[in-house]
Parts: sequence; structure tokens; C-alpha cells
Amino acid sequence: MHHSAVLNSIDASLQEVESLDVALFIHPWDMHNWDGRLGKYWLPWLVGMPSETAQAICCVLMGGVLERFPRLRLCFAHGGGAYPMIRGRVAHGFNVRPDLCATDCKTNPSLLDGRLWTDSLVHDPEALRLLLSVVGKVVEEYPDFSNADRDSLLWKNAVKLFSLDEGKLHSTTF
Repeated sequence: MHHSAVLNSIDASLQEVESLDVALFIHPWDMHNWDGRLGKYWLPWLVGMPSETAQAICCVLMGGVLERFPRLRLCFAHGGGAYPMIRGRVAHGFNVRPDLCATDCKTNPSLLDGRLWTDSLVHDPEALRLLLSVVGKVVEEYPDFSNADRDSLLWKNAVKLFSLDEGKLHSTTF
């Protein structure tokens, strides 16, 4: 299938997701292209998944997806993978190599960080702190945070992500 046909098909799907006002959860799966040099030590899952998730985020940001669909809500698995760590590199690439990185979008990817959602499956409190400072919209629980941060992690971010009416929930505190 030609690249423009694939893009049109994806755009039609994303337009429908946006019109339905639902969130889309993005999770990597097919990491078999990582076989070979990553064949040992469970590396497709330990290295491949975070890399694939970061690649998906970069494609969404630099592909202009959030510019074309301003109400689209995308939630990425594994705390955004490697993206929080490479965010500065991606922004730098956008600035110094617009011929390669800014061909499909007008906005520096770092300015769109607040438009992304992630889960909190990062297995490390310091990684979660980095994620919160980059994305800010993490959905799930993690210990050792203030009550306000904990409420955001436990339920407030999910209420926003899924456009729920907070007043219709059984409880507003946990």
C-alpha cells in the first residue's frame, strides 16, 4: 500500500476516534524485528517495547497528528517508553534538522508534551518523576507522592482522559 494511502486510512481512523470523543491506548507488540542482537535477556521487552513506544510518540508528534486532530486523546503504554529521556534530543533534532524532522509538523514536539497521556508502568520512582515533569498526565497509581499528585495518578487524570463527569462518580476521594 502506498504511504499516502496508509496515511489517509490512519487519518480516517483518528478522525473517527476524535469524533467519538474517546481515548486511544497505544501499546507496542510486534517487536520481532528486534530479534537477533536483542534475542537474549528478554531484551525485546526490556529495550524493544520502550523504543517502539518512543518511536510511536515521535511519529505522532513529528507527523503532525496532534495538529490535525486537536481534540485527540492518545495514551501510550509503559510511561511513554524511552520518550521522556529522549525528549530533548527530539526537540533539538526538530530545531537543527527541520529538513528531516519538521517536514510534517509546524510545532516543536516538546510544545506538545502536555497533549500526551501515558500509563505509569515504569518500575522506578525516579523514572516516574521524569515522566510527570515531561508529560504530566499519567494514569495509574504509584507510591511516595503528595495527596494531590496521588489523586491525579489514581483517578483525576483518568477522569480527564476519558471525559468522565466527576459528579457522577460514586466517590471523589480514595
